[in-house]
Amino acid sequence: MANPVISKVKALHSYSGETATYAGVAVKSLSLVGIALVSAAATWSMGYANSITAMVTAIMGLITAFAISFRPQWAGFLSPLYAILEGMFLASISAMFARVYHGIVLQAVMITLGIAVSSALIYAKGYVKVNEGFMRATMMATMGIAITYFIEFALSFFGIRIPMIHQGGIVGVLFSLVVIGIATMNLFVDYEQIQQSVRQGMPKEYEWFCAFGLLVTLVWLYIEVLNLLRKLKDE
Repeated sequence: MANPVISKVKALHSYSGETATYAGVAVKSLSLVGIALVSAAATWSMGYANSITAMVTAIMGLITAFAISFRPQWAGFLSPLYAILEGMFLASISAMFARVYHGIVLQAVMITLGIAVSSALIYAKGYVKVNEGFMRATMMATMGIAITYFIEFALSFFGIRIPMIHQGGIVGVLFSLVVIGIATMNLFVDYEQIQQSVRQGMPKEYEWFCAFGLLVTLVWLYIEVLNLLRKLKDE
């Protein structure tokens, strides 16, 4: 299946220069993760990890992500900014959880890392085939989760919340497991996008877009794992 974003970027670039490589994507991905970790550590240690920081950086991060998504050629200079904002956001969210649940942050980091590495190995071995059907199913499932969260956000203004999905118990835990599964499916799509970018000879700067997409999924995965652990500790 041809990735529509890759096709879009193809139309915007000439191929006279260097093309994307796996090593290049790996370096840029690790760079963005490193920036996010440094940003998170600085935010936490300087005492700025709070609800206000979480709200402001969440909005700014969302705007930056939309800008990169609509203009992939901007990823080279906007992705580091996104990583900084997400580091601040994750530090703020993690600090809130850590005040109530001892050790939950380290557990969430290790589980997220484990899922990312294991899914990469599974993809590399060819055990999961990311074809058109897989991508369509992943997109539909992701949209379903996004719509659910949006509806709950809208209802919250009226003091209404969707029952059980954010509470401890069987329903809440199962919901989190499903969302984590969908986030993991998105990781496989990210790996496929990287492979397509290299095979189709995308411009070197497109490596930043691939790295950005991977960071977006990892941030989402970490938050969902953190939420799952919170539910399990509440039981």
